[in-house]
Amino acid sequence: MNQLLLKGLLQIKDNLTFSEIIEYYKQIMQSIKLQLSDDPELSGVCSALLQAFTENSRVLRHCSGGGNQTQTQNNFGDHQLESDIQCEVNINRELQKSGFVSHSANEESPEMKQQCEGGRYIVTFDPLDGSSIIGTNFTVGTIAAIWKSDDSLLIGKSGRDIVSACCCLYGSRTTVIIYNQKEDKVQEYTLFDSDKQGHWELTKGNIQIKQKGNIFSPGNLRSIINHEAYREVLEYYFHNGYTLRYTGGMAPDICQIFLKEIGVFSLFGDAKNPCKLRYLYECAPLSFLIEKAGGKSFNGQSSVLDTVISGYEQKSEIAVGSAEDIEFFRQVWKKHGLLKN
Repeated sequence: MNQLLLKGLLQIKDNLTFSEIIEYYKQIMQSIKLQLSDDPELSGVCSALLQAFTENSRVLRHCSGGGNQTQTQNNFGDHQLESDIQCEVNINRELQKSGFVSHSANEESPEMKQQCEGGRYIVTFDPLDGSSIIGTNFTVGTIAAIWKSDDSLLIGKSGRDIVSACCCLYGSRTTVIIYNQKEDKVQEYTLFDSDKQGHWELTKGNIQIKQKGNIFSPGNLRSIINHEAYREVLEYYFHNGYTLRYTGGMAPDICQIFLKEIGVFSLFGDAKNPCKLRYLYECAPLSFLIEKAGGKSFNGQSSVLDTVISGYEQKSEIAVGSAEDIEFFRQVWKKHGLLKN
């Protein structure tokens, strides 16, 4: 436990002694039983996220109908649920406790918030992806990306600068898809929380997405009225034996690609029905995980990870999944003269 961690923890309101701080994170590491990086501070950030996911899982389990709607909206105009806000609070609290995170930004509060002075990492996250379907008891999730911190606070960076990412699903079981930097693998861990603290166990050790699949999850179908290229791709899928599997939640629809190791998720827009997905909190971290697992991503021009960050409310179009399926998107876009290069 270094002085940076102590300095960060002293900035929070919890009245913890230094020995209690040490014991707190020692217990977390023992319960998680994994090391996700050779860098202990990056591993500590991952541990903090997993601890927050454990707390979120318990919050959502007892949140009937997804929780009451508050009287507030986030910066994107979405009505917030009590569960949205509580999940955001849980994550920010654990990140601050870690002492390793200088700033964080999230979909509910899309601006850089200082966590711990001197922290070496930035975390961007969507605290509760799929809140619009939570009332029907569909699976929802949390998406997060970890970046190295510097004075730019990510402006001018790209998705290529992500150092790790994860996506936690809260469904009939709670699982997390996470990049293990130490082993250079995308893995699945499952939460077992019958004990007081809960612990995560490895359930899929090396996810490798196959080159071609037969599952597709198309979002924003209203746009195909005017978006000829998008319509052509989807018509090809419909007429060539692909299976439609779409819940309306980005986290579960993309995570099925990891678990089945095939498939494609897409969401493109037109002038009337623009894409609403957020780059920093949804598209970049999930594209990072897909590409680390052997798949590809496409934003209408290039890999989603090549997008240069211009702001904290930036949006993006996206197709991710099996490499040959994503290459088909690029070929159709080229045919319709939509590629600039």
